[in-house]
Amino acid sequence: MERRSFMKAAAGAATVWPAWAAAAPAADRPARRDFLVRGGYVVSMDARLGDMPMADVLVVDGRIAEVGRNLSAPSGAAVIDGTGMIVSPGFVNGHIHLAQTMQRGVSTEHTFADYYSTLVLKYSNRMSPDDVRLAEYVGALEQMSLGTTTLMDWNREAMTPEHAEAAVDGLLDSGVRAIFAYSIAARTPQGSDAPLRRMLEHARSLRVGRLSSDQGRVMLGACLPGPDFMPLEPAFADMRMLRDLQVLTSFHCAAPIYAQRKKGLIATLAQQGLLDGRLQLVHANDLDAGEFRLAADQGACLVSTPEAELHCGHGHPAIWKAARGRMPVSLGTDIPSAFGGGMMTQMRTALAAEIARLNAQSFAETGKAPAAKAVSARDMLGLATADGAKALGLGDVTGSITPGKRADLLLIRSDSVATAPMLDPVGTLVLQATPADIDTVIVDGRVVKTGGRMVDPRIEPAARELRQRALRMVQRAQQA
Repeated sequence: MERRSFMKAAAGAATVWPAWAAAAPAADRPARRDFLVRGGYVVSMDARLGDMPMADVLVVDGRIAEVGRNLSAPSGAAVIDGTGMIVSPGFVNGHIHLAQTMQRGVSTEHTFADYYSTLVLKYSNRMSPDDVRLAEYVGALEQMSLGTTTLMDWNREAMTPEHAEAAVDGLLDSGVRAIFAYSIAARTPQGSDAPLRRMLEHARSLRVGRLSSDQGRVMLGACLPGPDFMPLEPAFADMRMLRDLQVLTSFHCAAPIYAQRKKGLIATLAQQGLLDGRLQLVHANDLDAGEFRLAADQGACLVSTPEAELHCGHGHPAIWKAARGRMPVSLGTDIPSAFGGGMMTQMRTALAAEIARLNAQSFAETGKAPAAKAVSARDMLGLATADGAKALGLGDVTGSITPGKRADLLLIRSDSVATAPMLDPVGTLVLQATPADIDTVIVDGRVVKTGGRMVDPRIEPAARELRQRALRMVQRAQQA
């Protein structure tokens, strides 16, 4: 069908969200039950437990109860055969604009300036609450299918309390573990903070209401434009207004492409008392080693999105510069409007980029390549699991296969044409396995993917509805 005719037909299609959403109970689905994963190669990412070939993982009431060999399954517990599988913690995606799932592919050829003028100013601000709910739901399902069990949703599409409620609905319904980073509205051109105060009041109601728990499956966070996108004083005022929420607060900063980039920002934040363990810096590739040390000393964390940063001009990913400064670091996928592939792609991109940088540096200094790789596959897996969870403040909840933590697990085939023979389990997982090899995904003790297929029966109608809504959204943007 010709594109114009297709878009016309899609624009007239009936909205079916209520119909497909009602097809199965939304709350706590699929049902949680106790189970034993038997006989897998457990890559625990727990320094004490290490790797355990032919081991079992017992899950009781959604929590990892025991890890070891020859464990007994309690009465009534299911047994999941882990033979020929790598059993890994679920991946942690530290930064994604999840509602952009509805704009997937729009930014394929965008520069950063194109992205901002198109996605941010023409698409995101035209999404309805139902658009946001559907995009969050489908986007979360995609992330789980790719092995992400925890994500930080930097949600600029939550433009009103109604949009924010819809986003939370989509996240809760999907089954993913998430931090919903509520986008605090920018001040008006006249300097009024009325929109910000309205949304902050709603964020407070979420904080004491359905997102009150700091260890719930969906938690509250906050995000805001930040000092590199506005004058310093109003940016600091916005940050101060968020302090009493006591949640992880995030903003993009310190990229050379930001026209209002503020030099010396980290020291200024520290002087203002705004640099602490509740602050996440996004990208920040233009900071120097001393700035990373200062941020780490104050407890702030970094999230790097290597694929997007390398494409869009944010500079070389600062992952290892920040880590050398002892700053907690996570990885993220960033913008679904341009990039997909999940955390496997980000691990490989970050590893290749850093090794290429170190190779070039060594050739320039010595005329030959380094004698050994300074960054390993296990380092990358740590950033996507245990270290990433710690950076989000969830190190006690998820990120490793540790008794007492919530059961967020992956079973990855080691006998496929992509992974066999498995001579190095971590290397296989990071550098060889594909999303097709992710056999089973478990979030909070619930199996959301098994046998390589997601279990939610609403996926296909939801994807069809997403397509219809996306085409209508493109049409509205083109007519604006």
